[in-house]
Parts: sequence; C-alpha cells; structure tokens
Amino acid sequence: MPTSISGNVRLVYGNHIHSETYSTAASAYSNTNPFNEYASGGARALVAGGAIDVGTLDLSSQHEGLLIIKNTNTVGSLSVSVDGGTAYDISIPAGLVNLISVGPDHPVYVKCPTATNNGLGVASVTSAGVITFDGSAGAVGTATMTGVANVNSNTNKYLVQISTQGTGTVYELDGVTKKNLTSDYGATSTVNLEYFTGYRYTLTEA
Repeated sequence: MPTSISGNVRLVYGNHIHSETYSTAASAYSNTNPFNEYASGGARALVAGGAIDVGTLDLSSQHEGLLIIKNTNTVGSLSVSVDGGTAYDISIPAGLVNLISVGPDHPVYVKCPTATNNGLGVASVTSAGVITFDGSAGAVGTATMTGVANVNSNTNKYLVQISTQGTGTVYELDGVTKKNLTSDYGATSTVNLEYFTGYRYTLTEA
C-alpha cells in the first residue's frame, strides 16, 4: 500500500500566525517499487560541502520528497543546495529548522559557508575561556581550533564559538566546558580554525 506523508507548519511572527497542513502519498508498492525509503541522521557540514549522508539506503533512484533539516549550531549558519551543490540558495541560521520539498534530479548538499582560517594570530585569552584574535580576524561561526605556534606544546583541539567577529569563547570538545588557556596561549600564539555546521535531518524518498 502507499506510504502516507503528512505534517503541519506553523509560523508565529508577533501577533501574526500562519498555519498550513499538508498530506500526500508515495506510490503504491509494486514489483518495481517494493518499498519507500527514508533516511535520518545528523552530521557536521564543512566548507567543502557534500551530499547528505543517507547511509546504506538507496535513495538514488528517487531522492525526492520532503527534507526537514535543523541547524544544530548555536553560532553559524548552514547552507543547503537542492541542485547537487551547484548553488547553495538556502541558508538556515543557527538553531532554526527548514522544511524543503526536494526533487528527483539531484541529491541534497550541505556546507558550512565559513572558510577555514589557518595561521590566525591570538591577541589575548582569559581564564573564563574568552579568546581575542588579532584585528578583526576570526569570522562569526563555530570552529574546531588547533594551536599551531607559541602554545606551550598544547596542540590539542578545542571548540570555539565566535559570536562577534574577532572574539570567541573556547570550550572543550564537549561544547560545554569552558577552557582556560592562559597558561599555554598568549599574544604571540597562532591557531588554525576549521569551521563547521552541525545538522539533523530526515529525508523521505517520495
């Protein structure tokens, strides 16, 4: 029998409320269509971009239906392409969700729009985890930070959230525990920042 797809979308903007409901059905099962697949999961999108990982499921013949995708970052947007990575026309801000109807021609691609920043100079760090970069360098977003030079041999990876360009907060990789780097980092330190955007999604086949 067919697989039903239904949902509700509700937008509240101040005093204005807009609600829509929708429903449809995938093709009925047959010898040529023995099942209707879906994929769901989560990952990190990097600046290089790539197709959403649908695991071992074969969505290649259809790869269409509905995509619900959330940007799980607290800082930094997620770029989405529905034309196989040719253009990233959809931008999802941190913490928000988008529901997209996708077609069969191309897989969905995602990427972090912020480029990797290597050899970035550090101006100062505090015991509360605050890090200030040289000048206005260090774009807004979330990145994995690795110490490169003058870091007292501390080349560990940390998470840094930059909500104001040039200034961020450093965390352990759990994203919760703030990191005091005052004993290792100083005004002559340099770091590499590899930006990423976390996301969760469900993609239906039809």
